[in-house]
Amino acid sequence: MPEISQVKATQTNFLVDVYTRAFFDDPVFSWIFPDPARRAEANRRFFRVIVDSTFAGGGLALQIDDFDAVSLFYPPSILPSAQDHADLVARLESDLGEDAERAIAFMNLLNDNHPRDLPPHLYGTFLSAVPGRQGKGLGTRLKLAQFALADGGDAGVYGEASCLRNLALYERLGQTRLGGPITLRGGPSLYPIWRPQASQRPKESRPRR
Repeated sequence: MPEISQVKATQTNFLVDVYTRAFFDDPVFSWIFPDPARRAEANRRFFRVIVDSTFAGGGLALQIDDFDAVSLFYPPSILPSAQDHADLVARLESDLGEDAERAIAFMNLLNDNHPRDLPPHLYGTFLSAVPGRQGKGLGTRLKLAQFALADGGDAGVYGEASCLRNLALYERLGQTRLGGPITLRGGPSLYPIWRPQASQRPKESRPRR
């Protein structure tokens, strides 16, 4: 069975490459970068900024099967500060140029809708597999690895599903919707999801595979 390992700071180019390809046809990124001819390069620049910002802010990443799937997240009690977000927006504006407007609107919307009253939690930001390896259970294993990390510190898990298919998967794994959808202006919706900390879950609760 493929092993899961933590991504080193020297390996972040692999993360950017996976996300660039994996999110090319994603409905959210099709809205952010509507021109297919420009999307691959815009995705690459966007995720370069996201990965750099996450690692600089104490975030982590996991990979499985030689970077066939990856997950990016902030561990419990390490969440982006207001200054982190401002720095992220400034770099998106600088690095994306004319493609920055919707990317910034997207990140502002996620920031503005992240509940501030949640107990300590892991914040999963981006998780995907490369084309051709999606639907093979790799993302599920990475999500369960996030759950295990959170459970070790009796923390919850928060994130946003970018489509109904992903939402259904996360619900099968034990997460539930948290509030209403987050809708991009004239675009698709994302769905906030939550998994309570271990001490607040029924002992018999187990993910459905």
